[in-house]
Amino acid sequence: MSEAVAITGVLGGIGLALAREFQSRGYQVIGLDLREECEHEFAYFQLDVTDRVECEKTFQQIRTHYPKLRYWINNAGIAHLAPFLDSSVESFDKVMAVNFTAAVFSTHYWLTHFKAYGGVVVNISSAAGFIPNGDMSSYVASKHALVGFTRAVQMELDFQQSLASTCLVTPGFVKTEIMQVGSKYGLPTKLSSFATPPEKCAREIVEGVLKGEKEIVPTVSGKVMTSLYHYMPFGSKLSGLVYKASKKLR
Repeated sequence: MSEAVAITGVLGGIGLALAREFQSRGYQVIGLDLREECEHEFAYFQLDVTDRVECEKTFQQIRTHYPKLRYWINNAGIAHLAPFLDSSVESFDKVMAVNFTAAVFSTHYWLTHFKAYGGVVVNISSAAGFIPNGDMSSYVASKHALVGFTRAVQMELDFQQSLASTCLVTPGFVKTEIMQVGSKYGLPTKLSSFATPPEKCAREIVEGVLKGEKEIVPTVSGKVMTSLYHYMPFGSKLSGLVYKASKKLR
C-alpha cells in the first residue's frame, strides 16, 4: 500500500489541484470537504472542519483505514471580502473558525499521531499572512494567525527533535473562487493575469513538501510580494499603495 495524503477543502481550487498532483506521483489521496457527493477518484469524507465531534470521528476512521497516512494538509478556507465596519462580528468569527481554529485542532490531533513515525502537517496560509490588505481583515487576521501558529509549533518540534513536523505554505494570487475576481472587493479583473493557475501552485507545493521544506512560498506573486514587504524599507507602505491602486481599478 502506497503512502497517503489527506487534504481538506479538496473539491476546488488549490485543494483539488493538490489531490491530482499527489495522485500523479503515486500517493493515495483522502479528500475532505463540505459537499455530500464527490465525483473524483479518491477516497472522500464529507466533513465540516469546524465541527470537532465529527472531526474526531472522521480522523479516527482515517487512522484506521489509512495507517500509512504521511501528510495532512489543512487547505480548507473561506474569505469574507468587505470593509471591516460593514461586516458583522459573526462573519469575522466564521472566517477565523474555518481558516485558523479548525487548523489548530487538526494540527494538534495529527501531530500527536505523527510523532510516532514522522508525518507532516501542511498548513496552507497565504501571502496575506504577512501583508495586510483592506476589505479582507478577517481573512488577513486568520492567515497571520496561521503563520505565527505554524512557526511557533515548528520551533517546539525542532527543539524536541520530534519525528513529526509542520510545513507552512504562503501562496500569492491564485486563480480560485476565494479571489472573487471582478467583484466589488475582490481581485480587480485587470489584475487577474497576475494570478497563478492552481495546478502550477499545487506542483510547487507538492515538490516542496516532498523535499521536506518547512516553509514554501509558491507563485511568482507570492515570492515578489513577501520579498518586497519584508526586505524593502518601504514595504509596510507598499501594501497601502497597492490597496489604493486596486480600488481605482474596480
